[in-house]
Amino acid sequence: MLGIHGGKLPMNTERPAFVWTIAGSDSGGGAGIQADLATIQDLGCHGCSVITTVTAQSSVAVTLVEPVSAAMLMAQLTTLLSDLPPKAIKIGLLADQSQVALLADWIASFKIHYPSVPVIVDPVMVASCGDALAVDNCQDIKSAAKSALDFNPFKGLIELITPNVLELGRLTQSDVSTKAQFATAAQALSQSLDCSVLAKGGDVSFGSTDILDDTHAKTQAHIITLDSNGWDLELAEDYLVCHRVRASSELHQNARFWLASQRVNTRHNHGSGCTLSSAIAAVLAQGFVLQDAVVVAKAYVSQGLSAAIGLGQGPGPLARTGWPNDLSRYAKIRLCDGNFISYHLNQHLDVGNDLVATVFSATDQATAQVRITSTPAQYISSHGFKVLDADLGVYPVVSDLIMLESLLVAGVKTVQLRIKTDTSGSTAAGLAESDSGKSALGRCESGKSKSGEPELIGSELEAKIQTAIALGKHFNAQLFINDHWQLAIKHHAFGVHLGQEDLAVADLAAIQAAGLALGISSHSYFELLLAHQYSPSYIALGHIFPTTTKQMPSAPQGLAKLTHYVALLKDHYPLVAIGGIDLDNLAKVKATGVANIAVVRAITEAQDPVAAFAVLSQAWEPYWGAKCMPNMSTNKPLYHGETVSGKTLSDADFMRYSRQVLLPEVGEAGQWQLADASVVIVGLGGLGQLAAQYLACAGIGNLILIDMDKVEVSNLPRQLLFSDGDIGLNKARVAKQKLNDLAPQCTVTAHETAFNTETAAHHFAGIFQAKQQGKNVLVLDCTDNFATRQAINRSCIEAALPLVSASIAAFSGQLFAVDQMLFPSGGCYHCIFPAQTRVPQSCSSQGVLGPSVGVMASMQSLVAMQLLLSVDIGRVAPRNTLLGRFWRFDAKSLTWTAAALTRDPHCDVCGPKEVHPSTKMYCFEV
Repeated sequence: MLGIHGGKLPMNTERPAFVWTIAGSDSGGGAGIQADLATIQDLGCHGCSVITTVTAQSSVAVTLVEPVSAAMLMAQLTTLLSDLPPKAIKIGLLADQSQVALLADWIASFKIHYPSVPVIVDPVMVASCGDALAVDNCQDIKSAAKSALDFNPFKGLIELITPNVLELGRLTQSDVSTKAQFATAAQALSQSLDCSVLAKGGDVSFGSTDILDDTHAKTQAHIITLDSNGWDLELAEDYLVCHRVRASSELHQNARFWLASQRVNTRHNHGSGCTLSSAIAAVLAQGFVLQDAVVVAKAYVSQGLSAAIGLGQGPGPLARTGWPNDLSRYAKIRLCDGNFISYHLNQHLDVGNDLVATVFSATDQATAQVRITSTPAQYISSHGFKVLDADLGVYPVVSDLIMLESLLVAGVKTVQLRIKTDTSGSTAAGLAESDSGKSALGRCESGKSKSGEPELIGSELEAKIQTAIALGKHFNAQLFINDHWQLAIKHHAFGVHLGQEDLAVADLAAIQAAGLALGISSHSYFELLLAHQYSPSYIALGHIFPTTTKQMPSAPQGLAKLTHYVALLKDHYPLVAIGGIDLDNLAKVKATGVANIAVVRAITEAQDPVAAFAVLSQAWEPYWGAKCMPNMSTNKPLYHGETVSGKTLSDADFMRYSRQVLLPEVGEAGQWQLADASVVIVGLGGLGQLAAQYLACAGIGNLILIDMDKVEVSNLPRQLLFSDGDIGLNKARVAKQKLNDLAPQCTVTAHETAFNTETAAHHFAGIFQAKQQGKNVLVLDCTDNFATRQAINRSCIEAALPLVSASIAAFSGQLFAVDQMLFPSGGCYHCIFPAQTRVPQSCSSQGVLGPSVGVMASMQSLVAMQLLLSVDIGRVAPRNTLLGRFWRFDAKSLTWTAAALTRDPHCDVCGPKEVHPSTKMYCFEV
């Protein structure tokens, strides 16, 4: 017996599925019962036969058709049912209307006890040699054929009927000359019999739709006519009308498809219709859905036709070649309508939905209806989607960012982020593991999920996806974002994973154009082929085992089906098995030949997910498992090349600064620039000690602290870096010690002397050197002494150093930034407050609230960081909005006012230079 890989199988002790064929006997052995039994056995089932008719036929003629008696027909049915109940039934040749009525009555009774057993009808009317087969108790074959059998008694009792072109015309009493008429007739037949229809177009080249026309063999004379009627003469095109298909996805239950495979030019096609219908029954008997059975059977027939040889003078029978594993034999599938997709969008594409409003722009929503039948495969570039460099191995699917971080740190190279948007009472792990192919739109609802739990919507969802993508980039991992393809494109993810229903609304061409990898879920042969037509980066196969967290609409695929899928596609794509896989069944999954497994609960529900991943990896691939150990000290290149001078952050630094690195305005490049920067802070009081903490902890590489004052007890309510034990100690010295503990990567230098114009050269020596090395430098004036502020301003102007100055007293705060090199027209501190200005008393005499100091210190630090980043990375906008501005803060009303600064042409510090017409400050509310 041939196995699925084409070789001999070892003895199989499992009982095969029983498939009945109720049909006529072909004395020539090429069709009828004989062809059915050979096909059923070839596809791994046990065939049982109920003979309706005995025919005297060869490869060239049918000379007599004689039905069995009603008693014999019923006896066969009854005897078989008592011992060998079927998993599927194929009905072929029925001799007359009385047999149709008898069989319909029997099926109605049978279905009471066996409602899920599929019944397939092949309405045989013409033999391959051209002779009619059905008789109505008469010997005038052509007269009998003119009154074709009425199959209406089968209405609602059968799952599928498989007429060819001639039979379809007879059954619907319609002209099926054109391809459009052919499709219309198939839909009409589906409605009239309340079942699915596979209308076979393979014999369209016979050139006639009338079985009484003796020109059926004159194919060449009709080729041009047929071509003008819409048929592709290079293809064998069948039309599948699905009608409430059991266990099928909602997307395909009632859809219509053209199935096109390469036409096999051979005259040896005897029994092709019988073979197709019995193959469909055999595949159905093994638990596959109807669409699967049809595409596998069609490939089986194509394979058999290619290997067929003649035995007699007429057409020879099909070869029996085993389960089809040649992908080229399988049909290309084209969806003929988008009825379900349209309904799906109308139900869920609500512009009031926060998530949809975030993910789908107005244009996207307007054009979604145009794309309701998915991006056609021809719009996908011929090379398909990104090719993965290596096997995925153990592929975790997680919904939690913390777990994602821990797995990436542990060395995971491929991972999927599946964030729930509508749990509908199921756990996140259940949603991920089921991998049911539900679309993102189907899961998205604003506010709360049906379970009452808050769900991710809008900006919160985008922030999590953006965070995950940044993590993936840093750890050089293949991070796939489930469903949310637009956010994945926006934030440059490595890849996207989509379900079958997502394919119907996603812009696959845009995903490909963005250079993203694409993974597609599949749950059947039919969906595998649909996925294949887009040439994805990988295909997921599931669910393999039962899941405990979600009620699934279909049965688990199981290991036998997985083996079939792998045999078909293993040489074409990375394949990923998913669904209920854990350490207990991992070896059985591996034995199917699948190279990769997606794991959900076995990791996400483990006490130690990292350890669970390592154990699974060791069991799946010992070499890789041995490498999966936590390591946070290595430097890895980013796969998008986001480096500065070839440098990237270490894993430890990335984790420490990840929340600011995630900002597009920072990134790893910006973080490196902060690490290279040097900042001088003059004054370690309320403003300076907070700014020092912010900047050191943000990753500034060098801080120079200048303050001669000592810590006093009155400082403690607002100078939070200090404590009672520091009273009497120099502020700069204490700050250095504590910052070394807070941010050990920051080099801190402390000067315990006063700042003035005479000491400036000594205090600024460090940043002078850094500036000469091309590094970015900045001075923060955090003092509350007017003379000192004037000295700092003059020293910065003379040394061309940027300055950010802040102050606070009582409920009034002030903040401004000046840089004579980048924005000379913005003036300086002396332009605002000339030396002769009478300055009110400081906070030591006026008082101040600690939180007010914190506000000003935070803003001063924020301005400093933005200036450093904007200069370093070449961003102009922050400089234009920050330099030459003067902000006032009213702590009572919590309001800010801002004014544009211009140079005083008479300033003896920064002038005389080019001046603006006015030196006034124009204030406005911020």
